[in-house]
Amino acid sequence: MMSKEKASLMDRFIAFMERYFEPIAAKIERQRHIQSIKNGMIALISVLIIGSFSLIISAIGNMFPDGTAIKDFFVNNAELLNLPFQFTFGLLSVYAAVTISYNHAKQLNVPILHSIIGSVMATLVLNTKFVDGSLQTGFLDSRGLFIAIFSSLVTVEIIHLFMKKKITIRIKGLPDGIAQTFEAIVPLVVILFSAVLISIGIQSVSEGQILPEVFTTLLAPAINSIDTPYAVFLICFLEMLFWFIGLNGYAILVGFVMPFMTQYLGQNAAAYAAGEPIPHVFAPNFWDYFMGFSGSGITGALVLLALFSKSRELKAVGKASVVPAIFTISEPVVFGLPICYNPYLFIPFVFGTPIIAVCQWFVFHLGWVRPPIANVGGTPIPLAQYLATMDWRAIVLIIFVLAAAVLMYYPFFKMYERSLVKQEAQISSRQAAHDALDLDF
Repeated sequence: MMSKEKASLMDRFIAFMERYFEPIAAKIERQRHIQSIKNGMIALISVLIIGSFSLIISAIGNMFPDGTAIKDFFVNNAELLNLPFQFTFGLLSVYAAVTISYNHAKQLNVPILHSIIGSVMATLVLNTKFVDGSLQTGFLDSRGLFIAIFSSLVTVEIIHLFMKKKITIRIKGLPDGIAQTFEAIVPLVVILFSAVLISIGIQSVSEGQILPEVFTTLLAPAINSIDTPYAVFLICFLEMLFWFIGLNGYAILVGFVMPFMTQYLGQNAAAYAAGEPIPHVFAPNFWDYFMGFSGSGITGALVLLALFSKSRELKAVGKASVVPAIFTISEPVVFGLPICYNPYLFIPFVFGTPIIAVCQWFVFHLGWVRPPIANVGGTPIPLAQYLATMDWRAIVLIIFVLAAAVLMYYPFFKMYERSLVKQEAQISSRQAAHDALDLDF
């Protein structure tokens, strides 16, 4: 049982978080640009999953020895089998322009179709260039993702501004659909020519490099900084802290982190397809299936402990949380155990989880397990870990992760369990005394 001094200190800390931290976190989550990026990136998961499974299919040939008929088939048809990957990951920035502009247009209540058209046009202009009369589209993949995000948001904001200020072509008597088309002409012209001028200007001062090339060259250290043990610890720590005070930490942070992770996944998948070393660890499924193994906070460990608990309440929560944990859903444990505002579990949940996440990052970084090369969102564990990495050692890793998390939570869980068992015993004794009265009214 925690001492009164420690409980009082924890109460003061929780009150401080509720007063100062929770309003800031909630405001960030509601910010319209963050919302549009987050929802747009989440909508991209279907594209990533399709591209990832096509990559997994292409990789089947690597499981067979050289000279076998199956191996030869995959080698001889590599380009054909790689087409789904090229038309998903290879055009990722175009799909991002569609999904982000769609969500932002809905928020600002402007014509969705013309917002998408303008965003795709700007993305294509800024991420491509002509070389010897041929259009180079190589940067329409994940390397053009940040340009697509910026272009989409700015495009929709321009359309919104022009329509709000009525800087449009309005012809009375036309059907709504045709009228919207004419209204969109002026802002779309401004968007297109602005993108062209920006592209020409960037190429003229950068020896022919387009914006994503310059962005990659000049800002590579800043972009790569998220794929470090320090960034992993900070992001995981903040996520756990948000969850602890009752906010969806993943939902708050994903708008910032997902663009980086998606870019890393595109580079990892391309490297794997080319037979090159995998450059990044912090791809989406590292967060989903390793950093958040069995649910944010590695809550599967608490499910195991709850299943064998002496507390009837904890055992019931454990039974109800088994299936969600297999699909990495943590809410039944976070709010049902609960972890949220539970001083007994604050230290392992908020501080222990990031430490385990950093240890896993080093396992991947040192090459002991292949980093994620595919997005397999929605797949149950442990199949998800294998398919995300195409490495059987990932399954061994999560066994150790689960064992480490059980050991991490155990002493804190037992303190919490004892407090509940004591409460349940008091309730049972009062109920027994009440039953013994045999009152009949």
